[in-house]
Amino acid sequence: MIKIIAADDEQYIRNALSSLVDWSDLGAQLVGVYSNGRELIEAVDKDSPDIVITDIRMPVMDGIEVCKTLQEKYPQIGIIVLSAYSDFSYARMAMKYGVIEYILKADVVEELPVIMERIIKEREKSTEETIAGNDEQNLFLRMQEYVNLHYREEISLTSLAEILHANASYLSRLYKSGAGVNLSDDILKKRIDKAKECLLTGMKIYDIAEYVGFNDVGYFSKTFKKYTGKSPKDYRQERM
Repeated sequence: MIKIIAADDEQYIRNALSSLVDWSDLGAQLVGVYSNGRELIEAVDKDSPDIVITDIRMPVMDGIEVCKTLQEKYPQIGIIVLSAYSDFSYARMAMKYGVIEYILKADVVEELPVIMERIIKEREKSTEETIAGNDEQNLFLRMQEYVNLHYREEISLTSLAEILHANASYLSRLYKSGAGVNLSDDILKKRIDKAKECLLTGMKIYDIAEYVGFNDVGYFSKTFKKYTGKSPKDYRQERM
């Protein structure tokens, strides 16, 4: 549930915010209403709200200073500014401090629920997108981990899909997006990179081919030359 803290030096506005807005119906909770900016900032430090509603003109610390302080310390908090008609141009100054909306006090009961509903939906959508993005990242990392451990074995998108309980076409797109190459190309590259290491030892070329996952030494030599521009034999001779 979205947490909200508000401040206004006029009692009737504080009453309106507390009793005339159905916060629970919006999926939100008003955790505190204060009479000046200093109290508001102290409450923010304590309660970590998602959204702050602040009057633009208040004693002790005005709304401009509140917005500036919040932007510096808590840039993730959404800010809504309340203002009287006479303060309208003054309220617009606060926009440079990350204010997402400002409302005339005369319209607060009618406009605030509409604005809050829009803000909450936008935040929920952003959260869902973040979760989806994290899920994709975790799935890609699991694919990479599996490939790094098993690249010398037979790996297909179908087998990966069964192991990871995901759609093969989706995994194909995800892997190319994350690695920059197709799964099959990445596997071949890893095999060739390992073969390069093995060629600098005393292993025979046909043993290396089998070790890195090639059943056919001729295909191994052809693939090795495609990736390096040299045959396995020439590569070894140049480096030993």
